Amino acid sequence: GSAVGFGNVWRFPSLVFEYGGGAFFIPYLLALFLVGIPLLVLEISLGQHFQLGDVGCFGKIHERLRGVGLASIACGYMLVTYYSMLLAWTFNAFFASFRADNFWDQDEVSGTEAKEYFYQNIIGMNTLGDDLMP
Repeated sequence: GSAVGFGNVWRFPSLVFEYGGGAFFIPYLLALFLVGIPLLVLEISLGQHFQLGDVGCFGKIHERLRGVGLASIACGYMLVTYYSMLLAWTFNAFFASFRADNFWDQDEVSGTEAKEYFYQNIIGMNTLGDDLMP
């Protein structure tokens, strides 16, 4: 889930439809069943076998592999901080769509106006200074 960018949530389905995207699912399913699920089972079984966290599991395999456990924790932390911001933007846009002064109720909304609305009202770039610092 982390490999797909946030913008692809809306763009990807339209591109799949436009270019006949059934062929995409063949390598996706191959990667899922040949790499993704076996790695998931491996991770779960390592945790069950050693009864430890990431650093401890890899440290039991070999002392120098403790860094792999630390790296997975660091990557998880960075991912959570990134996606929490994206979820906040999504919830903000979702609840803003139910307000009485809904931006999308206007008759003709251009792409430039929609982009400005997103930058200024949804993600709050109007709160930043000229140097893009809060």
